[in-house]
Amino acid sequence: MAEFGENIRKARERMGITQQTLADKLYVTRQAVSRWENGSRYPDLLTAKRLAASLDTSLDKLLNNDDMHTYPEVNPVLEYPVHKRVQTALFAAAFTTNLLQLLWQTGFMLIEHRFLTEWETTTYYLTIAVLTVITGTLLYGAIKSVRDTVTPRVAALIAAMIVGVDMLNELALYFINWQNHLNNENTGIGLTIYLTMDIAFIILVLIFFLSKKAHSPIPIYVIAGLETVLFLSAYTWNLIGAVGTAQLTKFMMTSSLKMFAVLLIPTLFVYMTAVLYRKRRLTKQ
Repeated sequence: MAEFGENIRKARERMGITQQTLADKLYVTRQAVSRWENGSRYPDLLTAKRLAASLDTSLDKLLNNDDMHTYPEVNPVLEYPVHKRVQTALFAAAFTTNLLQLLWQTGFMLIEHRFLTEWETTTYYLTIAVLTVITGTLLYGAIKSVRDTVTPRVAALIAAMIVGVDMLNELALYFINWQNHLNNENTGIGLTIYLTMDIAFIILVLIFFLSKKAHSPIPIYVIAGLETVLFLSAYTWNLIGAVGTAQLTKFMMTSSLKMFAVLLIPTLFVYMTAVLYRKRRLTKQ
């Protein structure tokens, strides 16, 4: 990576032009040229070709194999305009649905707190705290996506934060219910399955995004698919139980919103996983 940046600097100085002059030729910022030269970022491949032409050299002379293998790890996961727009839209949609959940839970708490038991109040406070963290993390991801700075490391940290916080929330809710004698055997079995799949998802995402090797994305697809099927099954079962009752309207407003919020997150990371895997394969051919 450093050799690529050094080659750019030497070629630029050989031509006697400044970073700003080169940036103007390529229609990028001077900061972008500076990042290329200090080795913290790569241009995308189309810009790299224009860069070589502007410096009167070839792309082969600027790059070596080590540079190309490092390319996917330091650049954003998604670089093409269409890919970036889809990624930003998924981040924005996940942020919006979680924000609406947060506002709903907060509003309900403020209005109904006088009629809630102590354990119900604790549960709502916990849910609000968790939604605040998740919503803030998704906002951070959306901002990074707009600024085109979602690198594999950033993506892995976002995924670990969201899923990890949600896991802690499920454990805390189970403990609260256990204290109030509201748990049953099925709840315990369901929690075990849920936590096992979430732990597997975090481990697989961290290994995939933080490793420089082109690991197979299939395990991530499988875990995300299983979680989606289980969640949709639980949602459908609860919806059937709510039909014909006074709880149907509340269920449609809360559980349906939660369903979209939950499903958008694995969709986002499956999408980024597929694109990053393809990029790694292309740079190693």
